[in-house]
Amino acid sequence: MNAEYELVTLTRADILEEARNQLIDQIKKMIEAEKGEILSVSAWGERELAYQIKKNTSGFYTIFTFRANSKTPRLLNSKINLMEELLRHLIVRKEEG
Repeated sequence: MNAEYELVTLTRADILEEARNQLIDQIKKMIEAEKGEILSVSAWGERELAYQIKKNTSGFYTIFTFRANSKTPRLLNSKINLMEELLRHLIVRKEEG
C-alpha cells in the first residue's frame, strides 16, 4: 500500500529560475521512476533563513506532495543528497486520517 509523503526542498536563491524548474522536474521524475504519484508541487518562494546555510542567507522553498511505497523516501534521500543546488531537504510521511 502506498502512503502519502511531503518533500520540502530548500534551493539556493542565487540560481536561475530555469535551473530551479529543471531541478523540480528532475525530482518529479525521480518520484515517478519509483512508481510514485505526484499529487501537488507548491512553490513557497524565496525566504530569509534564520541562520546561514553554506554561506547562503536566503533560499527558495518548494513543497512536493506525493504518494509512493515505503522504499521511495530512502531512495530519494540518497539521490537528493547529491544535488549541489539544494541546501536542505526533508521528507515526512503524512498522517492518515
